[in-house]
Amino acid sequence: MHSQDIIVPLEWTPRSLRALKAARVLAEQTGRDLHLVSVIPAESSSDERRRAMEHAAHDYGLKSPHITILNADLVSFAVGAQEGSLWRLIAESPDAWICMSTHARNAIGDMLLGSVASEILDRAERPVVLTGPRFSADWNGPIKMLLVCLDGSPLAEAIIGPAADLAKSMGADLFLVQVHKPHASQIALGHDPLDSGYVQHKAAGIKKTHGIQPYWDVLHGKDPARTLTEYVSGYPSAMIAMTTHGHTGLRKLAFGSVTRDVVHGAYCPVLVLRPTAEG
Repeated sequence: MHSQDIIVPLEWTPRSLRALKAARVLAEQTGRDLHLVSVIPAESSSDERRRAMEHAAHDYGLKSPHITILNADLVSFAVGAQEGSLWRLIAESPDAWICMSTHARNAIGDMLLGSVASEILDRAERPVVLTGPRFSADWNGPIKMLLVCLDGSPLAEAIIGPAADLAKSMGADLFLVQVHKPHASQIALGHDPLDSGYVQHKAAGIKKTHGIQPYWDVLHGKDPARTLTEYVSGYPSAMIAMTTHGHTGLRKLAFGSVTRDVVHGAYCPVLVLRPTAEG
């Protein structure tokens, strides 16, 4: 495992394998290597799964990815997990990116975003690229626009630094958007919803700090997640970037409803960060 890898945890389902498409695009645009990780039941053959993963990698156009097979008996997120577990592999590579699929169901408990994706995002202390159930088979990259979702809060703004760095590494445009509900008198921090000064101010700060000039827009809609996903559908080479709260203290309930609904409804990949400290 190299610190600059892109780790792709895989179940052996068509939905899970779709994450390979997003991972390939990220690798091609950033020069990072891909490290595919798959979990098998204890009684299964690791050689058979490895061959299947090699075929899948070929089908998705991946070039010489690293492949690791983990026995299900060793897959644990508990403190002190056994050597070779999925979490230990991730934790030992703090600079590696993570790209994976999730079902992001609108239900309760650990079904809010998928138990494995939820646990990884809750503990990884880094952005995770997710492909949801509506990730389009026609999405092929390259990523030309990174759409950063802001709501006026410091928590949402935590995605700005990672998103700006990623946009620069990919040669993509950075696009700031804020969604206002119609007829609302104010948003977080007291900004007038009809005033674009907030996103303009953030755009100017990003140019000064990160050396990249973002575009920006203010959207209006009763359902922020639907407004965002419908807006980004007009950009076939986009990726969304946003944060999620996780302030309930329950890992399986750690995803904000807007983030969950965006991941569930987006045709494109979504870069999601759970900030380690909330303002």
